[in-house]
Amino acid sequence: MLDNEQFFGGQLKKFHEKVHNEADNIVKYFVLGYFVFGLVLSLVYFTWELGVVMGLVSLGIFYLVKTLAPGSLLFRLTVSFLFWHFPLQFILQLHGTYEMYFFYFLSVTVLLFYEDWIVLLPVVLYALATFVIVFFFDIYGWEYDEFFANAPELTYKNALLHIGIMLMYGGVCGLWARLKKKQTQEYGLTNLQMQEQLELMDTNINFADNISKGELNAQYQADRPDKLGGALMEMRESLLEAAERESKERFVNVGLASIGDILRANSDNLAELCDQVIAELVKYMKVNQGGIFILEAGDNEEDKHLELIACRAYERKKYLQKRVEIGQGLVGQAALEKKFIYLKEVPADYVNITSGLGKATPNSLLLVPLQSNGDLVGVLEMASFRPFEDFDIEFLEKVAESIASSIISAKTNQATKDLLLQAREMTEQMQAQEEEMRQNMEEMQATQEEMARTQRELAAKEINFNALINNTTDSIITIDLDYNVVIMNAMQKSRYVGTQYEGLGEGSNALEMLGSVRDEWKEYYDRAFAGEMLKFVLKSSVRGEDTWREYSINPVRNDKNEIIGASIFSRDISDRKRVELENHRISQVMSSLLNTSNDMLLAIDSDYNLIVSNDRFKKGAPEIFGSEVKVGTSLLSGLEETQKKEVRAQYDRALAGESFQAKYEMGDGVLVNRCEPIVNDEGHVYGIGILIHVESKDQIAI
Repeated sequence: MLDNEQFFGGQLKKFHEKVHNEADNIVKYFVLGYFVFGLVLSLVYFTWELGVVMGLVSLGIFYLVKTLAPGSLLFRLTVSFLFWHFPLQFILQLHGTYEMYFFYFLSVTVLLFYEDWIVLLPVVLYALATFVIVFFFDIYGWEYDEFFANAPELTYKNALLHIGIMLMYGGVCGLWARLKKKQTQEYGLTNLQMQEQLELMDTNINFADNISKGELNAQYQADRPDKLGGALMEMRESLLEAAERESKERFVNVGLASIGDILRANSDNLAELCDQVIAELVKYMKVNQGGIFILEAGDNEEDKHLELIACRAYERKKYLQKRVEIGQGLVGQAALEKKFIYLKEVPADYVNITSGLGKATPNSLLLVPLQSNGDLVGVLEMASFRPFEDFDIEFLEKVAESIASSIISAKTNQATKDLLLQAREMTEQMQAQEEEMRQNMEEMQATQEEMARTQRELAAKEINFNALINNTTDSIITIDLDYNVVIMNAMQKSRYVGTQYEGLGEGSNALEMLGSVRDEWKEYYDRAFAGEMLKFVLKSSVRGEDTWREYSINPVRNDKNEIIGASIFSRDISDRKRVELENHRISQVMSSLLNTSNDMLLAIDSDYNLIVSNDRFKKGAPEIFGSEVKVGTSLLSGLEETQKKEVRAQYDRALAGESFQAKYEMGDGVLVNRCEPIVNDEGHVYGIGILIHVESKDQIAI
């Protein structure tokens, strides 16, 4: 019984909470009834101060504690306290009438609904304390005797009798409360046990149903199974053991059948056979890594070793090359002893294959020798993070023999296939050589024809190129990086006839005959070799004449943009140079002529830009325009907006073909501005000639 109470302790609490909630609803009405009864007494005995004030305080305490701590022990103790506080109020309202003490029995009886003897303590103790205090003051007297004027006189004997009755009734009610609480607990325990039995019945039915469906790993959904549940769980364990044995046998048989299909399908290709076998083993056994080592004899029997032919890691093919000598390492030891090796602690640096998630050393390693009739064929290596079970080892030992036989057959088939392939390759090679000789002859003939066609095209291009460079009045020379002449056109050769350079031609060094100007021209050529493009004018006297020539020296590049030489173009610009010199002389004459005047003389174009001016204008321009005016600068740029519009209007009149004179006041003087249009041979105005003269106002008055 005690075990059940401990097991259902949390659930039994709900039954007691239900009793407390029902009692809370009952006492609420008694509290309200006590408050209303106090108001009725106030109406009859005119004790409104006590009835209203004490009643409202008691009622306020009740609802305050109910709001802050509903359903708690504090709330129940507060109710117990108030269940005597109200009767005390009634006694005071009736000035000590002892009939009100009957409310004590009523209050204690009502509190029995809580079925908790602790709840009775406040009302009993509060009532006893009140009786003792009133009895004490009744004997010795006090200043508030008026509140107990109707109280009968008591002796010590009567007082002890009252106290005994109150204690006895309180004790009986306490025993009754404990009895009711125990009955409630027994009722709840019986109810919970019945519910548990019903739940266990459903659990057993569901568990048996799962077992009948083959769900042997289903969990028993109860903490304390009954006898039927225990029997069902034992039956499930027996079925699990049988299923596990069947699963292991099926694992071995299905695996052997699967590997057998692969061995039959790849009997003529050793590499593909081993790759497919190890891939299936890694996948089927759910291991992390696996590999097959094949025994190779090499060139002689003494060179026997194991060669890794197929490897899989994390179900992906790995291309690794590894040679293991017989007796070397774990693989070589398994081959030497012809017994399987199973390690549950793998050295940290043994396996060097990792996944994309990082490096991790497997926990288990199994090496099985591949044997056929006692002859070693190779070694099968498997690594896993989980330990290998006994049925895993049994499966690998059985499948190893089938793999060994298939490897021997595959090697034999492969050797036969290689011999046939070699014979076929030799035949095809001879045919290919004959075909290659025929194609070479055809290609040689096609190459000769192509060379002839290319030579004709090159000859035609050379004729066109020579015609192009020789039908120009410019002189053209190209040189290589060693300063040797590669090309020289007819115009250049004709210039050198009868001079010191007459022997210079294709193949000659361009610097040998230059004499004193050799270093100067070498610098020009070197700058072009460095990638610079040069253009300049020199005075030439090859024939002793006084001529001017314009030179252009540019780098020559090949198809790879590499500089392989330089080209030199030159042309006679003597006529243009003489015109430039003559224009310069005329400009100097005009400048001298303009500077003979004390007035400001200048000319502007149609965009109001200065073309030419005398020195007098250059000196006076800052005073008129606010800053220096240079050739090419607009005369309007330094003026204010209002003045700019006025001056532009004057210039536009002149550009329209009108000659006029305008005067502007300027400080103490007057600025006289005379404008004359400049007309070309065709009669179009393209500028303005301007004369600016400053006069004093006195001169104008005269």
